[in-house]
Amino acid sequence: MQRITGKVKYWFLWIMILNSFSLAANDDVLPSLEVDNQQFRDVYEKLLYFDSIEGIDSINHYAEIGHSFYHRINSDTIQSREVRLAVAGILYYYGNSTLHGNDPIKSVKAFEKSSAIYKAENEMHKYADAILDLAVAYSRVGKEPLSMQLLHDATSLYVDFKDSAGLTSGYRSIGILYNRQKDYERANEYLMKALALSRDSDNVDATVYLLVSIATMNKRQGKLDEALELFLEALSLSEFTHDDLTRINVYSNLAQFYKNTGELDKAKVYFDRTAEMIEKTDSDYDRSYLWLNLTDYYFLKGEYQTSIAYGQKALDLSRKIKNRRAEYVTLNILLKVYEEINDTENLAFHQEKVIDFLNEHKEQLNDQLNELETVRYKLDKQSLIAENEQIKLELKTAEEGERRSYIYMLLAGLFILLLIFALIIVFRLRTVRKHNKIITKQSEERKLLLQEVHHRVKNNFQIVSSMLRLQSHGFENEVLRQNFEEAVNRINAMAIVHDVIYRQEKFKDIDAKNYLERLVENLNKTGTTPIKIAIDSEKIPFKVETLINLGIALNELITNSFKHAFTEDITDPKIKISLHRVEQNFFELVYRDNGVGFIKEYYETSFGMELIETIISNYDGILKHNSEKDWNTVISFTFKEE
Repeated sequence: MQRITGKVKYWFLWIMILNSFSLAANDDVLPSLEVDNQQFRDVYEKLLYFDSIEGIDSINHYAEIGHSFYHRINSDTIQSREVRLAVAGILYYYGNSTLHGNDPIKSVKAFEKSSAIYKAENEMHKYADAILDLAVAYSRVGKEPLSMQLLHDATSLYVDFKDSAGLTSGYRSIGILYNRQKDYERANEYLMKALALSRDSDNVDATVYLLVSIATMNKRQGKLDEALELFLEALSLSEFTHDDLTRINVYSNLAQFYKNTGELDKAKVYFDRTAEMIEKTDSDYDRSYLWLNLTDYYFLKGEYQTSIAYGQKALDLSRKIKNRRAEYVTLNILLKVYEEINDTENLAFHQEKVIDFLNEHKEQLNDQLNELETVRYKLDKQSLIAENEQIKLELKTAEEGERRSYIYMLLAGLFILLLIFALIIVFRLRTVRKHNKIITKQSEERKLLLQEVHHRVKNNFQIVSSMLRLQSHGFENEVLRQNFEEAVNRINAMAIVHDVIYRQEKFKDIDAKNYLERLVENLNKTGTTPIKIAIDSEKIPFKVETLINLGIALNELITNSFKHAFTEDITDPKIKISLHRVEQNFFELVYRDNGVGFIKEYYETSFGMELIETIISNYDGILKHNSEKDWNTVISFTFKEE
């Protein structure tokens, strides 16, 4: 049975190999442009899908496929904008894949092509994302000036788009770059800007990364207490994230902090946590730094053999993934270990490796110097060619010097004129400010005078009404006494207008709603029967004369309702007053009560109605009598205020 199974596996393996050769052969055949276009669309859609579900392995796989398609066509021949954007998207994903896969050179090329397409197609938001990641890639290959320029360009675009997430990434990257250059003041400025944005957006992962970056910067400056406080805050926040890479960042940096400050037991706790997270993510890049730090940890503990074991593992892995920085740091730690245990053979061997590493970098430095010499040679050659024109240049320089002197004199004269003009403006502003103070003071005095005038007018009205009311108490004739009471109410209607003016800031226009509420409140106090009066009015500014006339008219209507509308049969007496704007200068006042209804004979002989009709005619108004459901009396009139 085992032999049969083995043969099946053998033939199955050969079939798969032949099938793969067939597929590879088919892939080598350049498809038509239409098929290529569809392939790009399909790959880009798959990348978008797997990005939405955070399928990192699938993203890397399809980014590699899409990148291989890109190299098999001439991208300049693509006519479709949709396909060009799909190509840019594929290159963007490939750039991120290679950047995180520790191949920044490929990442730089991919981001350069992707950003160029986005810019050409005017997709400026995606262009900003692409140059932000390109800046990160540039910083990894040592092109920090270019990186800084692109970071500022991307951040400027994010400001225009009001993209807080993009701004957070941009400020953070700029801060980290300044931190590497030991410009801690600027680094702190940008990192704190990014931290404020991330806190406002509740982006836990971004906040954690920023806290770690600021803490690391403080540690480099020797601010250990501040650094520890930030590390612990990042640790607390990391418990709320589902991103294992975020936790690795926190645990690893906190472990290094405790290691470097001599708290080795605490350091070991966080190294162990880092190892657990790395096993889940299977990140060789993070694993190389973990083993590097454990090499130093066990050296500090005095467990030299364990330190050597981790050091060898760190070296092997760093060489495998081409992490040259980790390899160099590990070599230096092992040198300390072998020196401590007097292992001269391994000490010499690793010293040789360090020297080779330094020589390799020295060769790179020599290559750069050779490039500079080549540039210098070209410049010398150009200077020899330009030597024949030296006299012309000197003459031209002299002319430019004279012209520059003339410009300087002109600018100096303009500066003096501007200075004089500025002094004149300052003097005028001071004069205007002084006059404004005088005008303001006079305005306040006039305002107080006007308020006092209206207050005294109101008091005079009240004195008159009080005298009339006192006089009416001596009349035995009830009709005469009621006539005096109505006259008092008319006077109070006018007095309320002046009281409202006295209590407000403005004197020209008065809020109709406020006035009506005061008028109704005053009339309700004079009535003997509790009546519900509702006011439905807009806040319309009327002139004093208009409100006085409206108040007199409403006074007549309400008084008539009190006297004649509500009999004993009316158990729930109600009045409703509505005032609304109909057109620009036209208004409608509607008076309703649920009393006995409109009595035509009474209203035709009523002095109050004659007074109302006279008032309305002065405002080009129209008076109407009607009835509605639940309201037996409805009197409406429209009027115009110029």
